[in-house]
Amino acid sequence: MSIEAQSERVRTPSEQREIERKYDIPEGAGEPELSKLGAGLRAGGASTETLVAEYVDTPELAILGARCVLRRRTGGDDEGWHLKRPRSGDERIEVHAPVGAPRRIPPELRAEFAELIGERPVLPLVELMTIRTTTEVRGGGAWSAGGTRDDDDALAALICDDVVRARVLRIGDERTLEWREFEVELAEGASTRVFDEIEAVLFDAGLTPSVHTSKLVRTLDGVEAAQAPTGQATAGEAVVFAIAGRFGEFQAHEDGARRDAPDAVHQARVALRRLRSLLKVFGSLFEADAVKQLATELKWAGGVLGAPRDAEVLRELVLAELDAGPEAVERARTRIEQVLAERHDAALASFRAEVDSDRWDSLHDRLVSFITAPPFTDDADRRALGAMRRLTRAAIVTVEQRAERARKKPRKLERWHDVRKAAKSVRYGYEAIDELPDAKAKKQRKEWKHLAQAFGELQDAAMLDAELAVIIQNLDADHEREQGDAVAETVAVFEEVRERVRRRRGEGLDTARDALDNVT
Repeated sequence: MSIEAQSERVRTPSEQREIERKYDIPEGAGEPELSKLGAGLRAGGASTETLVAEYVDTPELAILGARCVLRRRTGGDDEGWHLKRPRSGDERIEVHAPVGAPRRIPPELRAEFAELIGERPVLPLVELMTIRTTTEVRGGGAWSAGGTRDDDDALAALICDDVVRARVLRIGDERTLEWREFEVELAEGASTRVFDEIEAVLFDAGLTPSVHTSKLVRTLDGVEAAQAPTGQATAGEAVVFAIAGRFGEFQAHEDGARRDAPDAVHQARVALRRLRSLLKVFGSLFEADAVKQLATELKWAGGVLGAPRDAEVLRELVLAELDAGPEAVERARTRIEQVLAERHDAALASFRAEVDSDRWDSLHDRLVSFITAPPFTDDADRRALGAMRRLTRAAIVTVEQRAERARKKPRKLERWHDVRKAAKSVRYGYEAIDELPDAKAKKQRKEWKHLAQAFGELQDAAMLDAELAVIIQNLDADHEREQGDAVAETVAVFEEVRERVRRRRGEGLDTARDALDNVT
């Protein structure tokens, strides 16, 4: 709640001190007669507005556990994200950020809880719609904290008459509540004695100090921190829990990826890949159209992240092959660093543009909606352990089919790449089962992780081979133009490296095929 209207949207986080008290309206209470305010205070005209707020937290209610509140509110003169820090008596500090896109938490506010929540998801918990009628209180009772009397027209407080409709959004805790309450917020610089004058009128009408510290606490009365599902839960609950966990990983690394923090692009991309794999393996638990639409957007976002990540990987792979040596090697190192740095910067710029797009905002909204209101099919009601095992075994059949196709033309590495992608889906399927937990899944997850890594090394070698071929081709063109021995020496270095990579690629294929034979 804000005392003064803002002339424009706040662009950066800002702090605001809030001093307020809340009051319940017991059955039989009357309407407060604000015309009877004493000590020179007088009530002005009333205005009514509708406020809609979505409160977010981890499934374990970690933010509330830290005595904080995080919400996004629209309507009123202080639209935006609000982080309410722990209360001290009647006072608490709020941190505000621009309203932004729905269900996309400002990174600076998530960072406030980084150590507390780690990679856990922050999801909608409660939606509140409040029809608020606000009355300004002005006049001689608006003493300053120093005890001196302000001018007779100074704002002393706001009295808010709130009609509230609250809805819990978490699976298994869906409920709707309605009530009416009063809030009194002290104006900046006013003495707490203003509360005494207003409370005299409220208490005369039968109102009482609220037994709840906030609307959120009242709504969540009896709602417990979520527990990780077990094998006895429904398959739908278990898979949604796994999807939420991967979404939390994505949330945790998304801003770091935008800032190009170390390893953040990689981790954000892995989180998206895990999400896609869960939809592939367990998609039959959800409506087909919803799965298809979400998978399409995840694939797009993964591709956006893929370009800067591939540039990172190529740089690491190439430079690892160029050991310190003669001048030609140093020239090669300098050249590849420059080329791949330019490619990475261009890909990162493209990624940042997409992150700021409406489509990226929509991705967050789709994911959150899928998690908080899952489009379950009847199969989602099956027992988690059995259903998830059956679906993961079906994913293994896909691996076997692709492997059989690849073996017919083993030199076509793109077919082995298809095997790798299918194997990763199986790996992440067993990862979700292991979280139930399940002792057998732990061993299977490790086996399929080893297989996916073996094919990943093969893919890296293939990607490096293709990149080196392009580099050599470009260097040959330079050599024709410049007719210089220096370029020829550099070409020779890259050709030697490429030959070494191609030998390793062949060995990698044998290793990956052996690993595949061990698990299928």
